[in-house]
Amino acid sequence: MEYQKLNTLTLSEQAKREIHKYIKNMDLTRNNKLPREEVMAELIGVSRITIRQAFNDLASEGIIFRRQGKGTFVNVDSLNIKVKFNPCMEFTQMIENSGYTPSVRLLNIQKIDRDEAICQQLQMESGEQLVVAEKMFLADDTVCAFCRDYFSLSLIGGEEAFREFSKYENSIFQYIYNLSGEKIEWDKVEIDTILTTEIEGLDQYADMNQLGCKPFLYLKGINYSSSDRPLIHANEYINTAIIKFNMIRQKNIRY
Repeated sequence: MEYQKLNTLTLSEQAKREIHKYIKNMDLTRNNKLPREEVMAELIGVSRITIRQAFNDLASEGIIFRRQGKGTFVNVDSLNIKVKFNPCMEFTQMIENSGYTPSVRLLNIQKIDRDEAICQQLQMESGEQLVVAEKMFLADDTVCAFCRDYFSLSLIGGEEAFREFSKYENSIFQYIYNLSGEKIEWDKVEIDTILTTEIEGLDQYADMNQLGCKPFLYLKGINYSSSDRPLIHANEYINTAIIKFNMIRQKNIRY
């Protein structure tokens, strides 16, 4: 299981964690109202501005809702959601939240010929080497996701670091952060569905072949750093029989 170091979090992110802890200790069958901003700030030991930002973030995620003149309330329905579409977790966390034991298999990492469309999306310089990494994620030994990520060789330390990286099975995001300090903070994805038999190159992996012809959720997008630099072109194929995404959406309806 992977943990995020506390000192990599902003104050508002730390405050969100503490608010989550506070909510877990509430008796929501009796009362779902949270303390006022100034009271919560005093409890956690941060400024009111930090609490306001944390509340705003939690509201946008559907965890809480705010009613003018009445206060801030926990959205009890949101607590039953195991895997949210936004904000996005890593696959091991999604699998754990879904009630399974996660494991990861590194299938392939190799340097490949440049795909100019991908290189352009990643704003790579001419001559930069393109790398592809393929991983399979399992839930209780059942395949639940296949990922194919493209990125520049320079992002993982160049030619000298490639041999070491080619054995690395953990989070690519964490590896990049440890090496360069670059944090993946947001992505832009296209959402589609695809049959497993239509995923290019999948037939070389026996575990994936055993799935037969199944519909998977297909997410194709670019992962960006905190400085809005495109770092990874990601292709994610997800078995929604295991990982079931849910989200609470705010409505923007004209009445």
